[in-house]
Amino acid sequence: MSATTLVYITAPNFEEAERLARGLVENRLAACANIIPRIVSTYWWDDRVHEAEETLIIAKTTGDLVDRVLLWAKENHTYEVPAILAINTVDGDADFVNWLHAEVRKK
Repeated sequence: MSATTLVYITAPNFEEAERLARGLVENRLAACANIIPRIVSTYWWDDRVHEAEETLIIAKTTGDLVDRVLLWAKENHTYEVPAILAINTVDGDADFVNWLHAEVRKK
C-alpha cells in the first residue's frame, strides 16, 4: 500500500477553498478534504511583507496520487503562486487509512 499523504493548500476565501476541496474529492484525487476558515498568513511578496486572511484546505490522499493532486490544485487555483505542499504521514489508524485508499481507487 502506498503512503498516506496530507496536502496543505491555502486559498484566498472560503468559496474557493470549498470549490477546490469538492473538486479534489469528486475527482477521487482525495478521499476527504477539511476546510479551516480564517487563518492568517504572513509572507513575502513583491519585496515586502504582507499579511492576509486565508482559508486552509487539508486534503487526504495516497502517495501515488500526489503528483496528480498537486497538478490539479495548481491548475484550478486563482493564486499566481499557490501554497500547495504534500506532507507524508508516518502512521495512522488502520481502518481510516484503508478507507482512504479504497475511496480514491473507486471510479
